[in-house]
Amino acid sequence: MPDISQDCTLRVTDEAVILSNGLVSIAFDTRLGFLTFTDLVTGNDVFSRGYVQVQTDQHTFDSRNMTYKAFSTLDFEDDMGQGKAVVFRLQDSDKRGEMNLKLSVIRSLPCYMCSVQFKSRSDEKLRIKSINTFGLDVDDSSRLLTGWSGRMLRFFRNGFHSWELSQAMPIECGENTSHFYTAVNNTETKKALILGFVTMADQFSTISAYGREDEENRLERLVASSLCDDIPILNKETIVSEELFVMAGEHALELLALYVEIVSRRMKALGATSKVPQGWCSWYFYFTTPNEKEIESNAHALKEMLPGHIEWIQIDDGYQKAIGDWTENDRFKSGLGTLVKKINKLGFNAGIWVAPFIASEHSDLFKNEQDWFVKGIDGRFSVVGENPLWLGKYYALDLTHPEVISHIESVFKKLKGEGFEYFKIDFLYHACLEGVRHNKRMTRGQTLRRGLEAIRHAVGDAFILGCGAPLGPCIGIVNGMRIGNDIATVWKYDWGGGVYQCAINTMSRAILHDRWWINDGDCVLVRQDDNNLTLDEIKLWLSVVALSGGSIMLSDRIMEVSKERIHLLEKILPAYRRGGIALDSLVEAEPRLFALPIETPLGRWAVIAAINLTEKPVGASFSLSAIGLDEDAFHHVFDFWDEHYEGLVEGNIELMGLKPHSCRLLCIRPAGDIPDVLSTSMHFTQGAVELSQLEWNPEERALRVLVARTTNEPEAIFFVFGENWTPERAYVSDEQVKIEIIAPEVVAVRHQFKQGQIVRLEFTR
Repeated sequence: MPDISQDCTLRVTDEAVILSNGLVSIAFDTRLGFLTFTDLVTGNDVFSRGYVQVQTDQHTFDSRNMTYKAFSTLDFEDDMGQGKAVVFRLQDSDKRGEMNLKLSVIRSLPCYMCSVQFKSRSDEKLRIKSINTFGLDVDDSSRLLTGWSGRMLRFFRNGFHSWELSQAMPIECGENTSHFYTAVNNTETKKALILGFVTMADQFSTISAYGREDEENRLERLVASSLCDDIPILNKETIVSEELFVMAGEHALELLALYVEIVSRRMKALGATSKVPQGWCSWYFYFTTPNEKEIESNAHALKEMLPGHIEWIQIDDGYQKAIGDWTENDRFKSGLGTLVKKINKLGFNAGIWVAPFIASEHSDLFKNEQDWFVKGIDGRFSVVGENPLWLGKYYALDLTHPEVISHIESVFKKLKGEGFEYFKIDFLYHACLEGVRHNKRMTRGQTLRRGLEAIRHAVGDAFILGCGAPLGPCIGIVNGMRIGNDIATVWKYDWGGGVYQCAINTMSRAILHDRWWINDGDCVLVRQDDNNLTLDEIKLWLSVVALSGGSIMLSDRIMEVSKERIHLLEKILPAYRRGGIALDSLVEAEPRLFALPIETPLGRWAVIAAINLTEKPVGASFSLSAIGLDEDAFHHVFDFWDEHYEGLVEGNIELMGLKPHSCRLLCIRPAGDIPDVLSTSMHFTQGAVELSQLEWNPEERALRVLVARTTNEPEAIFFVFGENWTPERAYVSDEQVKIEIIAPEVVAVRHQFKQGQIVRLEFTR
């Protein structure tokens, strides 16, 4: 790499103003209104002939058709470091509007950011549809680094809210839209372009890729838009877009991780400071018919069957009188406050479900406060859904109405006063429907944010889980976020629920975990009765949830779950917190490789789930370097679910014949010259949680390891050794135990362990 200064500089020529940080430059052509983004390390353009636009109901203001008037600069320092910004003032030839285009770079970061302020100069009221902070017509002259081939390109489509499928897909003819962020990835050259908004509190945002019919020249246009929802502005009034982040390179996942980190800091996300929930939720067994006796019974069973693992007991839909009337019904005659006290007495904390921004047609709220609801332009109430479980239609509250905000605060203050410290707030996207509201100058993003802020104000530092939620405006307010559809005791429903779609979203949005919030892929269901999932499908979903590092919520009737199925749950508890990354999530629509690098005092290894979501056997391959290991060294491979030693590998791992709807959960550990721990059957990390203080004594030729958890069943610790060693004796707290032979150079010590016990294995050479 050339020796390039990374100071932020500005250079002015007769044709352009060029902003640089030594790694990249962004140039604005002051004559033609074009943007050119250049990688200074390689000397290649990322793109040229980019532009920005403001779209109104009457005109499209385009940087290519406006007159450059002046520029100003600003040096700044923020959480990401020192930077420099330049603002260009552009004027419409008919003097109907003025655009202030702000470009900025930060020292040491290979990206630029862009925002646009638009000022009306028109005597007519302008309705602002969108501000396009990035536009590119893709052809030979625009020199887009990814190229435009439909055969090679993958476009990551991030869904608008929690439940929408998010996956990498080929670019189709017509409009392909991703919400808030995307990656355009060339599967052959590995070149990628990352586009995403680093602020998302005020406006919803999209990135759209338009495709031609011709596959070879498929990508026709890219547009990144802040959606302004036809907000009216008058003469001399202004509106500002959200800020766009643009970066390119060859390691798409690393680039995307940097984008996610910048958003986290800019929007003061709560992910890194929030505790990962481990609990039980009533929904997937009781649905809308829970009662206080059953809630109590499950709490007692959890204390007995999974001691020390569960913190939360969360009451879901069905406790309330009606959607919108958030007081207890006849199945909770003792009162919610009394039930919370009983839950607390058993050693748990209490959580509750609320759909705060909607009300059913049967609710007192809807009947008595009809001025509080969003209407259509015809003056009729806008029906946002119809749910047979709720016995009819439901409507969206108008979050721009001050009395609605006061009402929401009072609801949550009352529930907080009852003792609840965990709030699952659901169906949030319904607050964002298009319609007529009390305040016609607020965007849908601002409307949603206002409601969320009211809830946060009411519950203080309690844990808030967003669900059915548009992602962007929730950052900085919620602690956790459902990032996939509803789970079910089936593989796949036509409407999207089930393990299949939940697994895709949990992997494709894994990169958000512990940055924007704690990811919640949804509950794990292991019941042996009334369950259409095979054991392979259950293990697949357990593996995905475990490797995600996010919430682990149970939702079976625990009293009826067999001892064997409880044993499966113990293998993913406690949550490890650190989340894995889906290595192929920006390339494959159905990711196959979900990897978690692990580093503890016991050593450095990786756990990887090789997953087949398809209907036929498939293979998968990856390099050791892709999971943070040395590809020039030999590594042991062990299958966790089957307790099977796979042997030694070097460089790349090739997996063949993965069965449909199955998962192989592999531990990949560096090989050494002395005996070592290989795996355990206790926890999916295979050593990071359940073991500590590994020590080899060369004089005694003994390996000692401290057990860090008590097991309810006999469990195994697996040891690996080379051909120069022979295991002679094994002890658990000085009691000699049997050595179980697994493979020629792998043995196990199987025991019902207690926390604090020392396992010692003696060898001869």
